[in-house]
Amino acid sequence: MERYQVILALDQATTTGYCVVDRDGRILDSGIWKLADPKRSGESRGMRYIRFEHQINSTIDRWQVGLIIHEQTLLRGGAPTEIANGLKAIILKAAAEREIEVSSVHASELKKWATGNGAADKARMIVAATKYMSEQNAKYGACKPSPVDDNESDAVLIGLWAASKYGAFPAPVFEPKKKAPKRKATGQKKKADDMVQSEFGFCF
Repeated sequence: MERYQVILALDQATTTGYCVVDRDGRILDSGIWKLADPKRSGESRGMRYIRFEHQINSTIDRWQVGLIIHEQTLLRGGAPTEIANGLKAIILKAAAEREIEVSSVHASELKKWATGNGAADKARMIVAATKYMSEQNAKYGACKPSPVDDNESDAVLIGLWAASKYGAFPAPVFEPKKKAPKRKATGQKKKADDMVQSEFGFCF
């Protein structure tokens, strides 16, 4: 467990959300890395990978990260898939060079953990992340009160999910959904059903 004293969580994309947490779920740092060309100068697409590698290496070394957790890559084809695969390769490279373990979490599992609903939208995830960040800001005074966008909010929640799975952070508990009671047949519907049954000889 000593290896997991500090966890780096990543929601990797052209705008990458990142979060550094300790095993108790305390948020040490979080934010976003903008990897695209800010000046739209037509630079090589490979520059985003160079920026990502610089950011991830700097963060790992600064915080002495022992575990990296990232959102599971969804392969949908086209440029997003190309970028996702490139960024994942850099994550694996940075981890291998330092003998750091890497794992991932599926988006639906993360949503269910954070909100109780595996199909939660971005707004609900931001609300969940804001709740945790506000609580930690009040307790420790070293955390931002809210995420800047959905990328950072996802990274924060990935970090806390990892801290609950591999550390000592308590996972949230949600009330199980109550099943709606079965509706009783109305008098008219019941009478119609009886007539149908009588016509076919099932009821007299």
